[in-house]
Amino acid sequence: MSSLKLLLLSNSTSHGSQYLQSWRSGIDRFLSNVNSVLFVPFAAVTIDWKEYANKVSDALVKYEVKNIADCEDMTAAVNEAEAICIGGGNTFHLLLNLQKYNLLAAIKRRVQSGVPYIGWSAGSNVASLDIGSTNDMPIVWPSSDAAIGLVSYNINPHFTEYKPPKYCGEDRGKRLDECCFVKQRPIVALSEGTGILVDGEHKLQRHTIIAGENVDSVQCKLWLPDANCEQRQKIVDVAIGTDIYPIISDCRKL
Repeated sequence: MSSLKLLLLSNSTSHGSQYLQSWRSGIDRFLSNVNSVLFVPFAAVTIDWKEYANKVSDALVKYEVKNIADCEDMTAAVNEAEAICIGGGNTFHLLLNLQKYNLLAAIKRRVQSGVPYIGWSAGSNVASLDIGSTNDMPIVWPSSDAAIGLVSYNINPHFTEYKPPKYCGEDRGKRLDECCFVKQRPIVALSEGTGILVDGEHKLQRHTIIAGENVDSVQCKLWLPDANCEQRQKIVDVAIGTDIYPIISDCRKL
């Protein structure tokens, strides 16, 4: 396997900034020596896929953005891509179409060969082993929840601990408690404006928590299975700049 290059972002737009603005310089550094990006718009539901691709193209002006939905042979487009980008939207809708066009294995092979992968929101969810930690409503039903499987943990984008006054229902933390309890797999919860930069070969990989430009009040938490705890899991706060790979690896060995 070649060096893995992943940029897994919680969101595309931060408060007070334009679309992808807070990530633009980070994306440029990540995509050094790349001229074109293959964009997968399948998470979009109420916006036309062509319109979605045009929106990304307008934001990433340094690159030729190719809409995979316009490609006659989508698998060939993946195999020839310089970089692959999957945008946000509804994760179930995204996964259903990745399955429909038989792209899961092709994308995984291409990325494992060293081609850069960028995902935000739903696009980060599908980089995981499955989409079990998504926040989205299951408006469609994929044949399974198995995803691309580029990382060994689940991701929860748009993470927040906010609970409205007088609200008595489940908050995000409770839902992630349940997810970790059942799956017994680490979950990385990313607030708005944060992401994970993955680079390096297998045992030398770094999975670094990053933040976009001009964002504040960011946070990242890890839900980690732990048989020694009464709840069979523990929650760890992680600072920006932390390489979470050693933490995840130690957890997976238990």
